[in-house]
Amino acid sequence: MSMLTVPAHLIIDENNIRFAEVASGRACAGCQKAGCRAKTHRIPVDTALNEGPIGVDIKALDFGLLLANSLGLPLMGLLLGAGLGHFWGLHEGLQFGLAILGLGIGRLSCRAYAQSLIHIRSREETSCSS
Repeated sequence: MSMLTVPAHLIIDENNIRFAEVASGRACAGCQKAGCRAKTHRIPVDTALNEGPIGVDIKALDFGLLLANSLGLPLMGLLLGAGLGHFWGLHEGLQFGLAILGLGIGRLSCRAYAQSLIHIRSREETSCSS
């Protein structure tokens, strides 16, 4: 079973709550010149690991399921709405309205998955595949 591993850093905030801090992306050249850094995302962690480098793991199948749910359903609703509007021979404005309605229905049909799909391990336990 293949796993996707993202490097992260375990931090403890002022309220003694542990977070895995993952960089969301790199800052563009213009942002770096202005002094901005890459944005980070914090995931609450229930672990006894010490502060420092860690790995955030998710199974490739679960990652695909998350992508299909969060991106696939809204996109499918958008395309289905636009396709139905075209099939019914509606005016372009109504086709656009149906596409937006389909996007909204697809968005509402998304569901949240348990955070238990994400596994946090120390860097010593993670295998380096890159």
